[in-house]
Amino acid sequence: MNYSALLPRRAAAAGLLFLAAACGGDEPGEMTAKPSDVDQTTSITPTEKEVASFQAPADSVLTPRQVEAYLKASLLQYDLIRDEAPGLRKQALAMEQREQKGGVMNGLRNVAAAGSLINDYSQLIVDSYPRASRTLGYNPAEMEWVRERMGEVSAYIMTKPMLESMVQQAQTMRQSAESYRGQPGFSDEQIAEMIRNADDMERQAKEQMQTGGSAVRNFQVLRQARPNVTDEMWMTVSFAGASGLMMLPASMTSDSDTTAQRQLNEWRQVYTDALANRVTPGMEPEKPEAQSTAGES
Repeated sequence: MNYSALLPRRAAAAGLLFLAAACGGDEPGEMTAKPSDVDQTTSITPTEKEVASFQAPADSVLTPRQVEAYLKASLLQYDLIRDEAPGLRKQALAMEQREQKGGVMNGLRNVAAAGSLINDYSQLIVDSYPRASRTLGYNPAEMEWVRERMGEVSAYIMTKPMLESMVQQAQTMRQSAESYRGQPGFSDEQIAEMIRNADDMERQAKEQMQTGGSAVRNFQVLRQARPNVTDEMWMTVSFAGASGLMMLPASMTSDSDTTAQRQLNEWRQVYTDALANRVTPGMEPEKPEAQSTAGES
């Protein structure tokens, strides 16, 4: 039986194999809590007291304190994942060994093992965040609300460049339309229509940029809380925390393949730098074209 039709080896096992290989400790002063401080017996569901003690603000806007708490909880979550991953990696390696041996029974065993492996991996990701939050003294109910807001910010940051590009395109369209005046083949009505279309495009893009609600306001909170952190870094932080851990590259099938390990390390470095309010190398803000050209002359 070909169990890989149900669960491709690269997609099921590889995302887990990298976790044990990903190594490295905390930098001095980065975090005070360690994975060994996390009580694995605590509930991942907020208690009634925790739920009752947190009231989400009506405007859904984050505070600088919540931003810092999110970064710290996420860093401890990453370390907890590293600490717990070796057991999962052993399961993944056992699956690969059975696949190499072949046979119907080994295939059937791997079908069952694959389901268990995915469940254990998903549970590790899900459980580690609230437990890391509670270990650091944060309310898991509040921290889950914070993570949801960060996910909204991620979506906003990803669409922001597209909307800004639409505004620039509209301005270019208007300039082009004006340049056609008096040229053969272009009537005043055609030019007016081009300008109207450009105006509509610009208006719609600006409206979407302004109607992002709390995501726009929370984006400003992030910038004010950590002014040196770039937009590219905030997008990575919010994306990785919201869904990135569940979407890690499934390219690592052996200890020699470090693609997924490198991805986790890169994400963790961005979190670390954001907490320290410094720019991650390679994620510096882009200079305006005019400024860049002037600097080169």
